[in-house]
Amino acid sequence: MKKVYILIIAASSVLDAMAQSAPGSAPNSFNDCKAFNCTSANAATCSTGLPNTTITFYEKQYVNNTGQGNNSTAAGAVWKFYNVATDKSNAGTPLQVNATITIENTYQAEVLDLDNNNAQDQNGNNSLTMRNLFSPTISADRILTGGNRVGYVQFRIRFYKNTLDGSSNKWDPKNYSDPIQLSDLNYVHYDIDGVSGSGRNSYELRETGVLNTLQTPAAVTANSNTELNAYSYSGDNANWKGYMGSACNRDHTSQCSQVVASFALRGAYSSVAFRMGYNYTGSGDGLNDGDVQDRLYASTFGCFTFPQPITLPVKLSSFSGSFNNNVSSLTWETKSEVNADRFEIERSTNASDYISAGRVTAQPRNNDKRYDFSDNLSSLNGNVFYYRLKMVDIDGKYNYSNVIVIRRDAGNNEEMSVIPNPAAHGSTVTIRITSSSAGRAEVRVIDLSGKIVFQQPSSLSAGTNSISVNNINLLRPGIYALQILHSGHVSTSKLNILQ
Repeated sequence: MKKVYILIIAASSVLDAMAQSAPGSAPNSFNDCKAFNCTSANAATCSTGLPNTTITFYEKQYVNNTGQGNNSTAAGAVWKFYNVATDKSNAGTPLQVNATITIENTYQAEVLDLDNNNAQDQNGNNSLTMRNLFSPTISADRILTGGNRVGYVQFRIRFYKNTLDGSSNKWDPKNYSDPIQLSDLNYVHYDIDGVSGSGRNSYELRETGVLNTLQTPAAVTANSNTELNAYSYSGDNANWKGYMGSACNRDHTSQCSQVVASFALRGAYSSVAFRMGYNYTGSGDGLNDGDVQDRLYASTFGCFTFPQPITLPVKLSSFSGSFNNNVSSLTWETKSEVNADRFEIERSTNASDYISAGRVTAQPRNNDKRYDFSDNLSSLNGNVFYYRLKMVDIDGKYNYSNVIVIRRDAGNNEEMSVIPNPAAHGSTVTIRITSSSAGRAEVRVIDLSGKIVFQQPSSLSAGTNSISVNNINLLRPGIYALQILHSGHVSTSKLNILQ
């Protein structure tokens, strides 16, 4: 495979202070075309100490039944990307990384094509480098005429460790279920340009590219000869910073440094969210041309380091939670602990961005241990909270548990529910159930012949409970009965596991 070099662009200045408005903020005056000069961005290499690693977006598959209306280019759609990077530095089996890209949100914009592998560079070449970029085609959600309009599509890339060998297994959900963190990622957004027209119906359409620097700290930079303009979004209580292009249309998908932005991420991440969009102004009938507003974007990730293999300090047998009187009560049990130091409890309100809620010290001298943690939510807004355990050993290495979901408003629902249902093969399933008393419980999965094919010990607290079901990936696709046995009572729900 041809080695691809990723640009770290030298900053000419720190981003200017931006006026805060929703949803986009731009400067009062603009950098404009640099006489269509082109300084190659591919000639630069990564910062000192970082390898020339590159994420390659080529082999992909749409995840069925995702996206609004089961639409592969609508908000909520998920795409798998196979073998986006491989670490061959170790003598053992190479570490292969897979990824998914989710269309998280759209605002006055729509995706026409998630990833165009026919993109050409500024010289008109469709090289392997171009085919390996993430190149979506994005348009405004309606014909642009007079007036002003801004829009964007928010994507999220997630990285996973490939766990199965062989090309026949490449799209198996198991290969997209074990998150992996990559350090020192550099996100590069190419070809941030635009288009304009003059006369009675004049218009300017400028492409935009931003990253949430509050959730993902990054150095946001452009080259000293840039045509780009500082740009931000602040309307959703976030800190999205990046650049907007000039109103000059460059041929094809340009990798010239004049229209390239760099986002050097600080830290290690298993997922990154980014936005690609447009900023439009028009008078009279304005653009009034649907073809011109369909814009091809291009980006990639590079210059990262792979994680070191680790031995898991803890084997978790169960993790569950309940809610009562504004308190989330979490319980987990371990089968064994090797050099375990602590459990860090992390909470999220959107299933993506987690903060620390507390910690519990491990007790590695004992086997089959049970731990409890209470999280007071009385000062927090919201109805849904996600929890996971960060299991840390004495050397600082760590691993994450499955995620459980606690609903503040679920106390009004006395019925047992299973989420998601249907569930993709290999995914994590969460049971929500309300109990009038505390005690031991057992989770059972029964096939259509009446045979118990899976059992998991658990416990229930008085109030609303959320139980993460482990090892669902061991079950074949099909229809099952999922039961919880507790204090002589049996609660049953249907469970549908998809291919």
